[in-house]
Amino acid sequence: MPIRYAEWLQNVFDSGADRPEFDAQDENIVELVTETLARCGADLAPYTDAQVAQGLDHLFNPACGDVVFSLMARSVPEAKRLRALSAVKILYRDCLAPRCAPVLGHTNQPGGGPLNTLCYMLWDTSPLIGADPATVIDVLAFALTSPNPAVVESGLHGLGHLHADCPKPVEAAIATYERQASARHPQLRAYARQAAHGQVP
Repeated sequence: MPIRYAEWLQNVFDSGADRPEFDAQDENIVELVTETLARCGADLAPYTDAQVAQGLDHLFNPACGDVVFSLMARSVPEAKRLRALSAVKILYRDCLAPRCAPVLGHTNQPGGGPLNTLCYMLWDTSPLIGADPATVIDVLAFALTSPNPAVVESGLHGLGHLHADCPKPVEAAIATYERQASARHPQLRAYARQAAHGQVP
């Protein structure tokens, strides 16, 4: 476990919007983010959905903090940066899937909380979508396998935004989803068609 991990968790998830930036080198920040995502099911359980959403925004949204710049810093070994990015799969599986309401953001379905907003808009707000397209597409394709439609929607949303830069792998990921999903969720299938053409709200 990285040094100062407990201090880091408190800073990110229990300090409110006016938290100070965590004083550490970029490589240490990347290690702390990776550990947070890897342990998110257990370690974020004590925090409210609002705290988790605000903390994740701090990690991924440059409007809310500088952490994302560490995740993209060339001074950090590429393997460590990609490991952190790949760990978003665990965030989807162990935190967002069990905690997000199974409602869709693009149709404004009622019942979603702050984590739903974070999940839906993750790839709108984070420059990580362009960090390493192959890794991001792998993460988003994983999201499409989730039993929670809110997580599937997040994956489709991100793929839709990547379509202009990576049309063939995006379309392949969506085609695989469509074959597996059958007609279980008509609204998601329609959204998948939009994403496959890069037309996502």
